[in-house]
Amino acid sequence: MKNFKYLLIMIIVFTISSCSKDTYNDHDYHLERINVISAELPDELIYGRTYEIKVNIELPNSCYFYYNQYDYIYDENTRLIYPIVHVDDDISCNQKITETTFFIPLQVLQKESYIFKFYQGKDSDGKDTFLTLEVPVI
Repeated sequence: MKNFKYLLIMIIVFTISSCSKDTYNDHDYHLERINVISAELPDELIYGRTYEIKVNIELPNSCYFYYNQYDYIYDENTRLIYPIVHVDDDISCNQKITETTFFIPLQVLQKESYIFKFYQGKDSDGKDTFLTLEVPVI
């Protein structure tokens, strides 16, 4: 019985010490929308086909990470695209700008033209601005 108590105490101490926050190297971060530099689309889309839209974004420093996350919002024949990045807070970052490319799958399921609006930041009034590209469907 004495050995069991000793073992139980050791397990509890080990569990508490291994759950210490210091062992995880945690840091704060937040998510934010990032500007699209450019996007590549075909001149026309064929109904029923699947395409990949190539999108280029710019990460302003080493605290910005892109993990293939974006909002893709349908609004009738318009598609709003907002790339989302992970930004580390309260750590030192180098100021090296990095360009990153990602791809968005597109299955053409409508016969009307597609209007793509790629997020490019906010204007002086705080309103979203977009790179707008229209592609007809044949």
